[in-house]
Amino acid sequence: MPAPASGTRFDRHWVRSIAATLSLVGLVAAAIGGGWEFTLSALVTCAVGFGFFYLLFPGGAHFGVTVANFLAVYACLFVFFRQANFPAAPPFATIGGLALPVLGFLVGCLLRRRQVLAIIRAAHPRDFSHLPRLMRGFAATMAVGALSFALPRYDYGPGAQGMLLIAAMAAITGLVVLSVRDVVVVLRDVAAIFESVAARLDRLLIPMLAFLMFYGLLVVIFGCLYRIADLTSTLPQFALHGAPVRIDFVDALYYSIAAITTLGLGDFSPATPLVRALTGVEVVAGVLMLLFGFSEIMRARDGTR
Repeated sequence: MPAPASGTRFDRHWVRSIAATLSLVGLVAAAIGGGWEFTLSALVTCAVGFGFFYLLFPGGAHFGVTVANFLAVYACLFVFFRQANFPAAPPFATIGGLALPVLGFLVGCLLRRRQVLAIIRAAHPRDFSHLPRLMRGFAATMAVGALSFALPRYDYGPGAQGMLLIAAMAAITGLVVLSVRDVVVVLRDVAAIFESVAARLDRLLIPMLAFLMFYGLLVVIFGCLYRIADLTSTLPQFALHGAPVRIDFVDALYYSIAAITTLGLGDFSPATPLVRALTGVEVVAGVLMLLFGFSEIMRARDGTR
């Protein structure tokens, strides 16, 4: 993973990674609905983390994207952990508990700066010798979670739950600090895989777009046929939850998507032999198009013609 050229003040790859991370974590925080305090603390924690990596570990554009994914997953797991075990914990405990493992990881990386930088820049990733140590750390983290689930949480007030949440996250932080090297190795290996996939996607972009265009064309064509069949018939051609109903063009497109993807959502259903026949043809055409598209994408991946 090359370092940025000398004299470059900002690495645009890292800027994009930071923006993607903040967008992803902001999306997760908004979906969680934890309030502006939680959202702001999550964004600040991620921004501080990325600023840290940008200053201390230049280079490795895909490493930033990998860290973004891990941070988003961590935010989701933390919210589940907090809601399941400490639902009455006050905001300050939630914010502190969220930030502790991330800050602990950053401090651990700072203390082992040279070692971490050497790992990120290693030319031969996918070293599996660290996995036993990492699994032991993961098992210890799971043990902390199991002990938290065993607590009679409903017997404690908000203040006590907040302190217990901080204590549990502090224990997890200690495990993270001890496992910094192994965590960075995993991040590096995942980043290398991501970089390889991204390079292949560049070659696959054109056949993928072509497949989506043909697939979309089928959806539109059959959506029009469904709508025309309903317009030209004296009786409704569809049923909604078992009751005959007339459909508009949006409904026809929606049904076409459900049919070609074989989802079978169960709201709209064909009520006449004509529409049933059209649905069968669309399903078969969709399967054939899927097989053809997959074949073309694989040929493009292998570089064959």
